[in-house]
Amino acid sequence: MRALNWFIRLILFMLLFGLALNNLEPTVLHLLFGTQWKAPLFVLLLAAFTLGAVLGALAMLPGWIRNRRMRAWARGNRKPEPTVDEPVRSAPAVIDGTPDGV
Repeated sequence: MRALNWFIRLILFMLLFGLALNNLEPTVLHLLFGTQWKAPLFVLLLAAFTLGAVLGALAMLPGWIRNRRMRAWARGNRKPEPTVDEPVRSAPAVIDGTPDGV
């Protein structure tokens, strides 16, 4: 099974490598304010894929952090930190048996 997995990976790599070699002609990407980026097509596709993966990971980061914090709390390692949705409320100060301000 492991050999089959590596064989599929090799075939996929060879197909993508052949695609990259067939698209070496310079392509122009027109950006804002009249700027241009000239690069081979496979470089532009790789840059777009990388940018999408990074932005996707950054969009998921708050959920990952919240999940990790709640898992740590469930294991009893520490108290859960208050989130923006849960305001921190303190008890009124009691001095000499009477609430402060009375």
